[in-house]
Amino acid sequence: MQYGLGMNKYEEINEMTKIKRKVWLRASVAKLGIILVIGILLGRVNLLLNQSDSRGIAPIGIAYLIAIITRENKKKSLVAAIGIAIGYLTINDLLTDGYIYLVSVILITMYYIFISPIKRRQKELASFVIIFGSFFFYGLFINKYELGVNITLCLIQTLIVVPIYYVIKYALNSLEEVNTNYFFSSEELVSIGIFMCLIIAGIGNINFMDYSVRNICALTLVLAIAYVGGAAYGAMIGVAMGIMIGVASNDMMYSVAFFGVGGLIVGVFKDTGKIFSILSGVIIYTALALYSNAVTLKLGIEVLSSSILFLCIPKPVYKSIEVEINPYKKKASLGEIQLDAIKEEFTFKLKELTNVLLVVSKCLRNDSENEKLLIKSKGSALVENLADRSCLNCENKSLCWEKGFHQTFNSFQQLIQNYEKGNLAIPVDLQKKCVKNFTLLRNTEAIVSNYNINEAIKERLAEGKNIVSAHISNISCTLDNLLSDFKREVSIDSDLERIVKRVLNKNMIHYNDVFCYVDKNGRVKIRLSINNYEKSNYCEKDILSLLGSAIRIKLYVGDNGCNINTKTNECTIVIEEKPKYSMVSYGAIEPKEGETQIGDSYSFGKTTNGNYMTILSDGMGSGPEAREESKSTVDLVEKLMEAGFNEDITVNTVNSIVGMRFAEGEKYSTLDLNKVNLYDGETVFVKIGAAPSFIKRGREVKTINSKNLPFGLVDEVDVEIIKETLRPGDILVNVSDGVLDIDKLNSGRSNWIEEFLKNINADPRELSEKILKQAMKLSKGIIKDDMTVVVSKVYLDS
Repeated sequence: MQYGLGMNKYEEINEMTKIKRKVWLRASVAKLGIILVIGILLGRVNLLLNQSDSRGIAPIGIAYLIAIITRENKKKSLVAAIGIAIGYLTINDLLTDGYIYLVSVILITMYYIFISPIKRRQKELASFVIIFGSFFFYGLFINKYELGVNITLCLIQTLIVVPIYYVIKYALNSLEEVNTNYFFSSEELVSIGIFMCLIIAGIGNINFMDYSVRNICALTLVLAIAYVGGAAYGAMIGVAMGIMIGVASNDMMYSVAFFGVGGLIVGVFKDTGKIFSILSGVIIYTALALYSNAVTLKLGIEVLSSSILFLCIPKPVYKSIEVEINPYKKKASLGEIQLDAIKEEFTFKLKELTNVLLVVSKCLRNDSENEKLLIKSKGSALVENLADRSCLNCENKSLCWEKGFHQTFNSFQQLIQNYEKGNLAIPVDLQKKCVKNFTLLRNTEAIVSNYNINEAIKERLAEGKNIVSAHISNISCTLDNLLSDFKREVSIDSDLERIVKRVLNKNMIHYNDVFCYVDKNGRVKIRLSINNYEKSNYCEKDILSLLGSAIRIKLYVGDNGCNINTKTNECTIVIEEKPKYSMVSYGAIEPKEGETQIGDSYSFGKTTNGNYMTILSDGMGSGPEAREESKSTVDLVEKLMEAGFNEDITVNTVNSIVGMRFAEGEKYSTLDLNKVNLYDGETVFVKIGAAPSFIKRGREVKTINSKNLPFGLVDEVDVEIIKETLRPGDILVNVSDGVLDIDKLNSGRSNWIEEFLKNINADPRELSEKILKQAMKLSKGIIKDDMTVVVSKVYLDS
């Protein structure tokens, strides 16, 4: 069996290895393909030295080959050499002495393969020597130049390759740092831009239906970089592209103006969005064309095609480019990566804790199989105990337990079973030979009674263990849910941070630290650390108004206010998006007749996550004991909801705790929970054995009811969540059972409250008192149960 498991594991590992190898091969083939295509394009770049030339030079391909060779990968170098050779062959008729470039590529590749030096500097020097030698002998024997002229031309050709090689090498090294959290310098970004311009310039004079593919691709690249990086990067890539295409097409000034100005304008208008950015580019191109008398249908179609390609590029592509070239985005991305790493580490630790809790829960749970085994051994233990008490000093012990063991054992079992059934009678065969019948009966009664008492205690302990086990399991599930929320709790907002810093700097407000983020509900939060000012309401009057005007969002200082460090005199505040609504609540109570304390408890107020909660609990009975039950329920629910637990887990956790706390007296409590989102008015109602609630909107009254049993009566509560949306002016009314049960005919009915609310308007305090007075009036002054009314009203926050 173990061998079979080992073989399966081996086959699984072997299959995974094959899959990884296929993925690696595909990636390797893709890289080689990219190197080949880039080699072809760079080999096709033809540079014209002046406007009168019809043939040019092509040093770009050789420079790219040297940059690849110095990276010490023979396979990639060979593929690059093939690509460059293909590129040279496609433009051979456009080059002066075109074959010499092919010869140089072949010689450099052969030298690297067969006589490759170890040091990179030696490779570079050897490559430049080969280039010089190739051009020297080609000019001497093929072109038959004079020695001085030949040496001069060879030096020029070689020296042109050197700076191009270092630019391409710098760009390739920089491209390796993509997706590695590396902050690119301006020089590195410029080198990458020049490299991309060279690749596009290699498209050459390829046309599609008489329209230049090179111009369309070049303009699309300029527009994309300008939109992502802004005016500076747009102008940079535009000028570089104009120079490269201008040198290749013998129209330098027009190309630089065309691409440079377009990149600048689109970069300036990048914040207006893709549509307006491209419109600004089209307008400036139209103006340039009209000014230079170069308005043609071909130019218009090329610009339009580039604009359409620009608009078709997916948004994630722009975001990935922006993260690499924008230092603020890069910083935010790096911060999120570090934050995610901290979250993962914290999550891993808590995940271990949840696993431990699950194991503890499983250990505490009763094992039915073990119980069956224990039952089988209990009968033998009772017989042995009875024999030890009754037969230890008996003179007939050897006769009964040695010669007639099986008969005696079975008789003792029968005696115990008879007593358990209520019939205390000694079996006939045992009566004949036992000389201590009275002692035997008395010991049987004592042993079985003790056994029943012990079993009852064990059952209570087992029940307690099961309750604790279920409770621990609920806690474990709660931690899992909290971990999932914790992972998506915070999203860093670098753009907002930049705006906040700009506003503070502009208004000469000295700050120590600014951290801006968006919470899981999509709301803006700004954590600001400044030196403590003695000026009254400085944060609220000055900073809040400035930041609110800048980001055009109503803000307020969080409920924790300003936290001042007395040692450093530093004030830390959290500025949040201001809720749209506010609520005011009031509670009116009246204890049961003859009681000095009411058995109901309630709580209301705003939570830290922008909600407003109203909690009402009715304890069983009345007086101090009922109040203790209801107060414990309210406190538990309030703390769990504040800690971020959802309604389902909160209710079941409280149910488990209440079950453990009140199991002995079989007491219970109800729960009436309202949670209002102050940003959008969405309201959640949870009722566990509670009386109906009411929503009053003008003359319309809506009843909210649920049929769940109170806490402590069931092992697990099937939570029913009712959702409604409130508007400004709406009134919520929560009542306990005593308000509804005014007489026997109206027990549990809410008709009178609905009719009463339709015809009355008042603030929460006045309305709660009037409802309570009306309930007492209808009950004829006889208060049979505790009465509690909690009224809440929704207001539009100014």
